[in-house]
Amino acid sequence: MKARSITILISVPIIFACTYYGGVPFLLLVLALTLASINEFYNMMMKKGYFPAYWVGNLIALFFIIFAHYAVGRHWEPAHSALLSSAVAIAAISGIFLKRAEDTIVDVAVTILGMIYIGWFFSYLIFMRSLTVHGGYLFFLMLTIWANDVVAYLAGRFFGRHKLAPQISPNKTWEGAIAGLLTCVAAAEIFSGIAMINGTHALVLGLLIGIMAQLSDLVESLIKRDAGVKDSSNILPGHGGVLDRMDSFILTAPLVYYYVVWFILK
Repeated sequence: MKARSITILISVPIIFACTYYGGVPFLLLVLALTLASINEFYNMMMKKGYFPAYWVGNLIALFFIIFAHYAVGRHWEPAHSALLSSAVAIAAISGIFLKRAEDTIVDVAVTILGMIYIGWFFSYLIFMRSLTVHGGYLFFLMLTIWANDVVAYLAGRFFGRHKLAPQISPNKTWEGAIAGLLTCVAAAEIFSGIAMINGTHALVLGLLIGIMAQLSDLVESLIKRDAGVKDSSNILPGHGGVLDRMDSFILTAPLVYYYVVWFILK
């Protein structure tokens, strides 16, 4: 707990400052998170005996983030989707140069999964940050997810009796999941003022975040379970890897971004 607390005390102010000021500091933060996460992902895949096109996946994932940064305010967002086709094509072509002929399809698939699961989805953090001057919607997302994570963990630890997904994550319980969801809804109402979200939208977003954040967490747990590891790495004392800390955001950020754009800012 001491190492965990020290990591939080150091990292949270940096994350808040970069998110608030945006620009290059926030770009560098997301690039660092992306680089660490995709390397953790590929390292786990290599422990499974797969051999992804390591450099191709890294470069494309980072390019997704850089493109998103420069797309903001230039109406390039539609082109962001077009990049995906090009990226998949490049990853497929990279299979020609992989070291082994057998299981090449699996290696290419792992390469593509990494650059989309990490690079593509992380780019939505850039887009969400751009929706307000000081990243109000992203702060809203961070605070609600963290509230969900903390309460789900504590409720599951002290009151959990019924396993949620024992084959994937033995420590997660239905009691913890429900407590996290209810807390997420309450937190969404409490922190809605940060992004000037009305009560109805805050309620819907609280439900969406509470459900998707826990599903996103389970997806990363499934990857770790399949790779036979407890944490994605040990880079963060008391917390495991960067991917372990970002898992709840990966699938949730795109969902919240599109909800905000389609229903709140329409």
